[in-house]
Amino acid sequence: MTLCVAWIRQVEDTEELVFATDSCLTGAGEKWDNGVKLFELPNRDGLICFTGTTSRAYPLILNLISSINHDEQFKKNFASVVDLKDHILDLFSDLIKSITDFVEDKHTIRGEARFLFGGWDWKASQFRIWYVLYNSDKECFEASELTDDSQKTNFYVFIGEAKDIDIEEEAQTRFTNLLIKENKLHNKLNMEPLKILREVSLDSDIQGVSGSLQIAKVHKSNQSEFFGIFWPSSKGKPHFQGRKYKLTEKPSVQYFDPDTFEILELDIPSKLNSIEQDAFGEDLEFVKSCYPKGILKEGITDREKHKLKVIIKELTYADFLAKETLDNNENSEEG
Repeated sequence: MTLCVAWIRQVEDTEELVFATDSCLTGAGEKWDNGVKLFELPNRDGLICFTGTTSRAYPLILNLISSINHDEQFKKNFASVVDLKDHILDLFSDLIKSITDFVEDKHTIRGEARFLFGGWDWKASQFRIWYVLYNSDKECFEASELTDDSQKTNFYVFIGEAKDIDIEEEAQTRFTNLLIKENKLHNKLNMEPLKILREVSLDSDIQGVSGSLQIAKVHKSNQSEFFGIFWPSSKGKPHFQGRKYKLTEKPSVQYFDPDTFEILELDIPSKLNSIEQDAFGEDLEFVKSCYPKGILKEGITDREKHKLKVIIKELTYADFLAKETLDNNENSEEG
């Protein structure tokens, strides 16, 4: 059980493919809210996630990752995302035929997992998404492309399962209502699908969709990027791939604020109340340029962010040492 979504995000001059899912794993009478459900393929130009039975999906995905790792065609990036899609279909179809000792209808078992797969097609110069599922009549996996209609304004798809509810229909209804409410029904998409995934994952009345969100993007550079998220709100703890981390141990990735779905700059304050020579010394002019009128400027570069983090950390450490020295001196005088 789970809810997955994939869509093409188009904001101003930016276009990227986004995949997201909750973190709920179920099976064998167990429920985990910290399972990995979104995977990067070894050549980094494709993402795949799943819904359905974990014990059916994991062997297929792990075999897929292993096969790509040992295939020279994929290692040298000769293949396109279409070649990867064809490889997935062939591999998954062969693997499910090897399942033996059926305790129920073989087609039910073979079709217990469904997948979303997508990436950047450098040959066609476009993002592509496929819905991958088992066809019992042909006894193989097939892919239905969701990005092959040039007349569409936006491209997205929800797939999933939940207890006692058609979660795909529920997500679609909530999504349509959101677009109507925000007057975006025919607009290009930003982070709207992620809002629905968050809403459903936090809905205690929906069983089978839960846990923090897992989010990744594929860029036109043919490279994928994974993100963390603070959960269940911006005041929560950092989570990555379904797992909660301490602030001091979190993976070095960018983190989403689940209240706004903007990237949180964890180590850089949004404003500085005081910018003085005594505090910043020779870095004073640089800090001022990053904080005009005390507010962090828009469009700050990664290099500027890194330099600010180093400056602020050194300043914080210096303040800490000064306070410790003062406390030690006061304790010595009292002694």
